[in-house]
Amino acid sequence: MKRILATLVLAALGGTASLAQAAPGELTLRAGSKLWLTGSSTVHDYSSQASNLDVAFRCDPALWPAGATGGDAVEGLIHAKGVTAIDVVVPVTGLKSGKDGLDRNMYKALLAPQHPEIRFTMAGYEMGAANDSAGTIEARGMLKVAGVEREILMSATARREGETVRLRCDVPLLMTQFGIKPPKMMLGAIRTSDKVVVHIDLVIGAGSAAAATTGTE
Repeated sequence: MKRILATLVLAALGGTASLAQAAPGELTLRAGSKLWLTGSSTVHDYSSQASNLDVAFRCDPALWPAGATGGDAVEGLIHAKGVTAIDVVVPVTGLKSGKDGLDRNMYKALLAPQHPEIRFTMAGYEMGAANDSAGTIEARGMLKVAGVEREILMSATARREGETVRLRCDVPLLMTQFGIKPPKMMLGAIRTSDKVVVHIDLVIGAGSAAAATTGTE
């Protein structure tokens, strides 16, 4: 009788371990991910990179590819439209151009004290054309800048790189779309253009809550 009970306990424990191993994973942001914006002025072009990038992925566990790990899991989940949302948060004062005067004017224009973060939430996407090396994604979401929220559309490329998938897109925007007055310097002698381009480069891997790491290089 004791042997039968022991066998049943071991079988139950073995079954529990198998279920744990088969549980869906999570998407995590990997090193090399970055976000920056570029623009122009009457004097020169400029670039400002986010020194801190917080990205969270929300996924449908039912669409996690069975038995897949690493890059296969990430690629399969994206193609199955299993990524239900991507939340991106960028602290305004974490945008650095390398020019103190330009940074101060940018923080002022973005109303950093009242609205210290830029937020984007992807609400959905469609898979576009694909070839052997990369696929295209048409995404939509809500972008909130300086307290003003607008829906934006973006076209991205998804490329498999080893055990990760690299997602890249360039999003042109107008500052005035968000009620922002393009910064001026030197009593208006230097004026920045209304148009800026947000460049997003995310390296996405498969992991678990314990193994998840978020950050930039």
